[in-house]
Amino acid sequence: MTEPRTLPPHAVFEAVMQIVENAIFSRQDHHNRNNQHKEHHTAGTDQLSVQVFLLSDEVKHQGTDLMWFIVRAAMTGPWVNHLHLKDFVSDNLYKVVAHSQAYSPDEYCLWSDLVTEGGRTQRLIANLGAGPGDVSVTETMKKVPSGWQGFAVQFKVLYSKMSMLSESRTISAFLHRIHLLSPEVSLEFQLSFDEQPSTVTFQPNRGSFRLSVGQRKLLTGIKHYLCPAEIADGETKIRPRPGARVMLSATRLSDNTEVRVQLCVAAAVTPPVDRSLLSNHCCTSVQLYTYGPAGVPLYLHEKCPLPVSHLVRWEDYGLRLAGEVAHTEQEGLPKRVLCSKGVAWPDCTFRLETVSSSATQSQPPQQQGRPHVLQLFLVLELPNMSVLTTSQQIDLLAVLRRELGQLGADQRGKFSRAVHSALNKVLNNYAEQREKQAVMEKAIPHIADAMQTILRYSTDDGFRNRCFDAVQVEDSRELAAAVSARLWDIAVDKYQVTPPTSVRDTQVVPSVEPPETAPLQNTQPSSDVPQPEMAPSTGAWSSTGPALDPAMELHSQILDEDWSNPGFSESVGLLDGPQQNCDSTAVADVC
Repeated sequence: MTEPRTLPPHAVFEAVMQIVENAIFSRQDHHNRNNQHKEHHTAGTDQLSVQVFLLSDEVKHQGTDLMWFIVRAAMTGPWVNHLHLKDFVSDNLYKVVAHSQAYSPDEYCLWSDLVTEGGRTQRLIANLGAGPGDVSVTETMKKVPSGWQGFAVQFKVLYSKMSMLSESRTISAFLHRIHLLSPEVSLEFQLSFDEQPSTVTFQPNRGSFRLSVGQRKLLTGIKHYLCPAEIADGETKIRPRPGARVMLSATRLSDNTEVRVQLCVAAAVTPPVDRSLLSNHCCTSVQLYTYGPAGVPLYLHEKCPLPVSHLVRWEDYGLRLAGEVAHTEQEGLPKRVLCSKGVAWPDCTFRLETVSSSATQSQPPQQQGRPHVLQLFLVLELPNMSVLTTSQQIDLLAVLRRELGQLGADQRGKFSRAVHSALNKVLNNYAEQREKQAVMEKAIPHIADAMQTILRYSTDDGFRNRCFDAVQVEDSRELAAAVSARLWDIAVDKYQVTPPTSVRDTQVVPSVEPPETAPLQNTQPSSDVPQPEMAPSTGAWSSTGPALDPAMELHSQILDEDWSNPGFSESVGLLDGPQQNCDSTAVADVC
């Protein structure tokens, strides 16, 4: 017999991946047909495990390191009763089994067991034909008192031990990624190479460490995203923020069915930190997690084709991408112990650099210098009313994996809008901040000038004196500067804008003695401009009734205003009187 040829890299993982995906879609289809899409079963009901066994440590062929392994994917739940072996024979599984069958023609290399109550077992043995669609089965019945009930697909593979160790890491990471978005299912991976098997179990989670992303639940336990050494005392979970849902254009399946998927996005900064305390330059990398229908990861060992650099205006956040981190270079990946839960693998990781000085705003000392990771979760799922068969969902998953890069390029606006809606909740958007800054720089001088004009033309001395006292000035020459300083204080507190240098350097100090040239002072009974005599009740405001502080009332009004409203200038009520060099329409348009 000739020396066996080796399987290509990731052959075993891709075969197992398609078995697991088929199981997840079958479960989803069962729940859809029974109107239980949003109902979760107990851990003992929905369970999926993958096991890898070393069949023999003897070298099959002299001079090679190839050994025989058995890979078993077992699942339990009411949805397994109608599963059939033929449904799981994919292109990748067929290639692996055909390779094994060529070097073990006298033994069957692919079979399934359906174990029902009492240990009654239906075994289906596959007989390979010319391709995945040409597989016949031989049925046998027996009784195995194992106590386990469910459905299992098993196959033999001729593989090297080191290659199988590498495949096992990826299989375990794949189950971990599924667990992040399907926490209601119990997942398990077991590797039996030595006397003591290694096992990783992802228990169901129905607690508070979850966040809704579209129709799925995202696990937020911090141990899934950070190594234990990186987790500070008291930190138990990340705080992702969901963005807007965006419906994408129709995608055509192989049977010419047109399907529309919706894009749901969530973003988080790890270790968790409030946006008001975060300086964007502390984000040193961004990790991307992409999912398809039913919460199946789109990529893991393959390169994600989504054009991340074009979907996000990184300059809005004072950042830029500085190159992708190779999969083997990602933090923690080469150091992980086999079958250890470790940290969930992202699809890809990019380094981030600071490009704007605005990102270096002063922050509390405890936040300075602490590196953070930005995480983006992109979920492409079917809308609630959309119902596809298991084969159509598998086909849609293949289309999304193949065409996601093109979808991102063709529908860049939709992807960008969804991603930015989530990023704006966890990062400081300096572009929006610049817009707020521009609004304040135009609006505040107009408001200050308008108030000064009102007081200049008012004949109510009591009102004028109260306004001067409120802003702590002696005459009208200092009024505009004082009001402007007060308004900038409010704007800085509420909108985190930066006052102009002239305002920051100015300190209003009341005069000890009124200047001789002062055009208007508290002691003067008349206004700056000669006015005809009129009754006090005809002034700009009446002095009757309770004494109010107009300046403070104005501050309160401005503080409560929605400055994104184009008509805010009318609600403040300062631009109605005579004004100098003030265009109220222009201000309203800007705001």
